[in-house]
Amino acid sequence: MKKQRAHTAHWANQLILLTGLLFCMASVHAQAPAPATLRAEVHKPLTAAQEAMKSNQIDQALSFTREALAVSQLTPVERAFVMRTQAAAAVRAKNWDLAIESLEFLVTSPDVPQTDKRSMLESLMNACLQKKDNTRAVKWGRQYLQDGGTNPGIRLAMIQTLSVMGEHKQVLQEVQEKMRLDAAAGQKTPEQELRLMAISYRQLKDDAGYMSTLKRLVNDYPTKAYWVEVIGRMSQQPGLNPRQELNLYRLLEQTGNMEEVDEYIEMANLAIKAGLPAEALRVLSKGFDQGVLGKGADAAVHNKLRADAQKKTQEDAKGFAPLEKSAKDAVTWAAVADVYFSQQNWTAAHAAYAKALELGGSKRENELRLHAAISLFQLGQKDGARQQLANIKGDLVWTDMAALWGILAR
Repeated sequence: MKKQRAHTAHWANQLILLTGLLFCMASVHAQAPAPATLRAEVHKPLTAAQEAMKSNQIDQALSFTREALAVSQLTPVERAFVMRTQAAAAVRAKNWDLAIESLEFLVTSPDVPQTDKRSMLESLMNACLQKKDNTRAVKWGRQYLQDGGTNPGIRLAMIQTLSVMGEHKQVLQEVQEKMRLDAAAGQKTPEQELRLMAISYRQLKDDAGYMSTLKRLVNDYPTKAYWVEVIGRMSQQPGLNPRQELNLYRLLEQTGNMEEVDEYIEMANLAIKAGLPAEALRVLSKGFDQGVLGKGADAAVHNKLRADAQKKTQEDAKGFAPLEKSAKDAVTWAAVADVYFSQQNWTAAHAAYAKALELGGSKRENELRLHAAISLFQLGQKDGARQQLANIKGDLVWTDMAALWGILAR
């Protein structure tokens, strides 16, 4: 686990970034104006353009709009009506330069109602993105949001565009603002936006920010990929001791991420090192049952390790009853609890951990509380597990593990 799996370590870089909008492009309404509003020389070609559009004769429609625009001394109202029709035709023709020109005129015109401008801004941003004019797309996306637009696809498209542009600090600012708005509305920030935030933290080499975002993704959108990434990152922390490593493997197993030969072998070895051969034997047996161990050039090594674990388990079983019978202090009760824990005897494990914690004085209090909580979790007592996890304080590794088990215990 010290070396993260290739297919999950770079999940963030495998996002499909924006090549077109993720929302449906808003239509640019080309409403037929009343004759009294326009002069006849403007109204006639404009009406012809709208009829041509209905017949899907887009090039002809654009020709008629050019004719209307050529009329001398167009009033602001007349020009706005013509530009609406030209924008609609240009979008249909995928003439993005002309669409952008027309839409930019409309969204900045005082003669266009503000309520109409929002849908026009959506179409304008789409046209900018289709033309790969990312700077302009961001500009109009921001304008849409400032004007009170509520289409969530606009902000997402803008954030994705900023990511493509490499403007990662701006990505963080935009997502953080979205998180603030979501929190105020009692909503979760969408997964895609959090993923983009994670990408930007990675690009900025901000490990703390990246890990914080990963934890949020695990909390709000738990998947095996996010779990293995978080656990893998935790395993790379400096100063991690073998007992903490073993607990990370337990979390890896609990989230369904034990897949590789090395993971089974390393977890078994850590369990043996901790004096828990029963857990090592269980993990190795699971690896054999899953068809991961016992194959290839190292099959003999796997078989020998399992045989050694079985032998140690039998030897320890002989001395366990006297150990439990003599238990009087926290250290001994913790040792008894660890054995039951390794055997997955959750009821007995929790009872022994409770005695150890009640007696006090253990240097492993955080670990004991974590194991007591896991035992309750495995017994289906999630409320009790969360209460125990809340008492884990101080050491960052143990508190991080407590937070992750807290997610599982929701």
